[in-house]
Amino acid sequence: MMNHINQTIWKKNFAGWLITDVAVRDQNLLYLCLREDIPHEKASGMWDHDIRTTFCLIRLHKPDDPLGSLIFEGYNKPRIGVSLLPKPQGLLVARNNDGQVYPVGGGQSKDEFIDLGKVPMTWRVKTLGGYAYSVGQGRAIYKRTDIGKWMKLDKGFPAGDATTEQGFEDMDAFSDSDMYAVGGHGDVWHFDGEHWQQMSFPSNVQLGTVTCAGDGQVYISGEGGSLWVGQKSSWTRVYQGGSSILWNDVLWFDGQLWLASDYQFCTWDGQRLTPVEHAGKPVFMNGHMDARDGILAIANQEYVMIFDGKTWRTIVAPYL
Repeated sequence: MMNHINQTIWKKNFAGWLITDVAVRDQNLLYLCLREDIPHEKASGMWDHDIRTTFCLIRLHKPDDPLGSLIFEGYNKPRIGVSLLPKPQGLLVARNNDGQVYPVGGGQSKDEFIDLGKVPMTWRVKTLGGYAYSVGQGRAIYKRTDIGKWMKLDKGFPAGDATTEQGFEDMDAFSDSDMYAVGGHGDVWHFDGEHWQQMSFPSNVQLGTVTCAGDGQVYISGEGGSLWVGQKSSWTRVYQGGSSILWNDVLWFDGQLWLASDYQFCTWDGQRLTPVEHAGKPVFMNGHMDARDGILAIANQEYVMIFDGKTWRTIVAPYL
């Protein structure tokens, strides 16, 4: 099992790039999204799709051949995710008019399009029941039912132009007939397998994540880092956040709730929000998270760490 990317590989593949997203395919494979590190003065005068993107695969079980990567141009605000069905693949998804997708793995890599000309506006890619879902603004949710095929799940949503008050930024599920999607300003919906129905929510603040947790509860995080727990139209705020930003990712792993933002990495024990520690020492990380197959991964712009419930390992770190 690989401990970390060596200096030669880091210089070739990571120097001059910033890590922006992470996805876990299984206990052996991680995907990373990297964007070219361009000085702010120059980047401010560029379109996002003019910044190059690297889609990177890390093989944790192959220390002698740990990394594969592809460089892309023209991908606007890309996110990555995993599709386990119909076959395991990593997905690079652009936030453009067509929802351009590049799948990697399974012997099939060919451009896909979520919905040509319909602007899916993918904010997040989620893996639910083995299938990949594109979660987008304007209450746009699509399920990848097969390779190259994305089906829009919109029964129950009212017709009309989308507004900034509407979601979505995230979705999660206990099953195909028990799904939640959140976003916008207090915009919470439940899917019963056939139709979406809007749920009542006690606040109109901006919502960022939803987690169908292993304790049977649903957790919603929102503006300032606040946290609510409940189900359907019954919600209780259990934490009043004081941050100026949203949580990037909130997930259930190893019997507890984990939360990560650009500045914090914490767990929630039902009573308190606590910075992550291991063996009595703080784990200094932040950024984006994913978890699957017994592995939690967290990545910020320069570092990638994984946790198997017992041991933390630093997989990527800068050599400066």
